[in-house]
Amino acid sequence: MKSEAKIPFFLINRYLLRGNKWKLFLIIFLMAAAFINLVFVTSLFGGIIEMTNRQIINTYTGNIMIAPKEGSDFIEDLDSKLKKIDQINEVLARSAQVSVPASLESRNIKRSWPILVINPDDEKRLTNISEKIIEGEYLAQDDVDKIIIGRQIAGGDGVEMNAFSFRGAKVGDKVTMAFDGVSKEYTVKGIFYSKFLDTDERAFITEKSLKELVPDFYDNKASSIILKTAKGNEDRTIELLKEMGLSENFYTWEDVAGLMKTVTESFLSINILLSTVGVLIAAFTIFIVIYIDIVSKRQQIGILRAIGIKPYLINALYVMQTVVYSCFGVILGGIIFFGILVPYFNHYPFSLPIGDATLVINYGELIIRTETIIIVAILAGLIPAVTTTKMKLLEAIWGR
Repeated sequence: MKSEAKIPFFLINRYLLRGNKWKLFLIIFLMAAAFINLVFVTSLFGGIIEMTNRQIINTYTGNIMIAPKEGSDFIEDLDSKLKKIDQINEVLARSAQVSVPASLESRNIKRSWPILVINPDDEKRLTNISEKIIEGEYLAQDDVDKIIIGRQIAGGDGVEMNAFSFRGAKVGDKVTMAFDGVSKEYTVKGIFYSKFLDTDERAFITEKSLKELVPDFYDNKASSIILKTAKGNEDRTIELLKEMGLSENFYTWEDVAGLMKTVTESFLSINILLSTVGVLIAAFTIFIVIYIDIVSKRQQIGILRAIGIKPYLINALYVMQTVVYSCFGVILGGIIFFGILVPYFNHYPFSLPIGDATLVINYGELIIRTETIIIVAILAGLIPAVTTTKMKLLEAIWGR
């Protein structure tokens, strides 16, 4: 019995050592391609989802947004609340914002866009708007007559919302902001492009500018406070804020995501669909490759049976063969994926309208994909092997 068990190992060893090396490499390469197809699609969608989440956090909401209590338009006693927030170690940065219900006018075009009053240094520590300036410069603390605007406000060729923009505003252009009977002319100091539509429809001015325009109305108040924390630490931070006595409304970036959350869920659904299709393609590819290989050896299988080797040992031989194919295919695919594709797309990300996406590897899913390829390969090898060993002996030998 023990000697019989050694037969498949002996045969697979002879086959690998003396078989056609190009044929062996081609089969392994096809296995590698099937593996890469499964992993690449999952990693790409993972990268798009991660990029979308980063865009929301880094350009729009921070990790946590604090909003006024029900029935209030503003967060009152702002300085006191900021001091309490600064005592919480989990808060890495914070920025108070005032939303001004104003309109902007330039080039005889008048529109209403979200205009936020910020402390430029606080905002710089929290969001990456300062890094997304494509023309001009970011705001300085002492700017009282300067404004920065998003690309969707500036407009121009290739801008998605150009029809509702200034249609080509440039740095140095004059823009008039008006609200509640008060107006002031600003110079466009910079234009930013974050690739996140909601952010790129915003404009920013400084706290000093607003205090000069309306000295008392917005004093020690904010429309919102956005906080930066370690990702995944939002709920704990909100608990600490409540313990510090803050009674405002608290929202995580996921709560505020809105439409982008729906888009992310759509990407997850598409990812599942494409992964399922990828598994089926891999299954059929492997089955065809193994089937052709086994059919070409049908006469050899018949001879093995004729000299007394039992069918289950022959089946074991081809199961082992498919395990070798799939394992080496996964290894080769992993080398290509991690050694070539991941570094390449880290250096040259996918440029999408909502941001730049790289490949994000979920190692739990990677293990599942690896197991899937091996299991599919075993089944794909076992089915034609069993079918062939059930043929009549003479039919297998003579091919009739």
